[in-house]
Amino acid sequence: MEKTRAEMLKMLDIMLDEGRPYHERLAAYEFLQEDCEEIVDDMLSRLYTVEGESGKMLMEVLSGYPCNKAIFMGLVSYLYKGEDVALFAHLIGSYGDEEGAEVLKAFLKEYEPNYNEYMEIRNAIEELGGYCDLQEDFSDDPLYRYLKGLDEEDEDTRRSPFEGMWKEEDDECDDEGCHCDDECDDCDDDRNCHDEDDDCHCHDDCAHHKGNSHPHDED
Repeated sequence: MEKTRAEMLKMLDIMLDEGRPYHERLAAYEFLQEDCEEIVDDMLSRLYTVEGESGKMLMEVLSGYPCNKAIFMGLVSYLYKGEDVALFAHLIGSYGDEEGAEVLKAFLKEYEPNYNEYMEIRNAIEELGGYCDLQEDFSDDPLYRYLKGLDEEDEDTRRSPFEGMWKEEDDECDDEGCHCDDECDDCDDDRNCHDEDDDCHCHDDCAHHKGNSHPHDED
């Protein structure tokens, strides 16, 4: 069904109305992303009346309508606001205006990006046919360190997270005359002894373990 201008303007009002439930605004956002070229100028005029999340939503919708210098400049303006550098670098790259590469290079020289922002800017420059030769040191950036595995412990020093979980310190017996830790050849995997004479004492208990379980208690 073809969209009418009245429907488009209604959806624009809904998307920018922060008092409405978010799911309604999201539905309007999706509606406006396609086949709404007729109200591009109306959307651009609303850029001066909104800010924050509403402004970002509107700018994202506009980025889907190419070959409009006013939209390109709006994307650049939001990039320089610094509220979501990674997002608007990506949108400038996908918008396809050839001036975008130089704008992004100039922005990099003025702005100190984190690793995520830098990667989006670099990718956008390359998407526009440019080349990013700016070298940045991200050795202190948490995301960079995580992706590069710089904070992982050495294999020799890494300990299992389950180490020590199953054994309590009190399980060790200090009684030299106790047989509670003894084993014999007749004990099976379930710690049951099958010694016919029943004199191996491998399941004897002592005062140290009285009332406590230990490795050779019968189940």
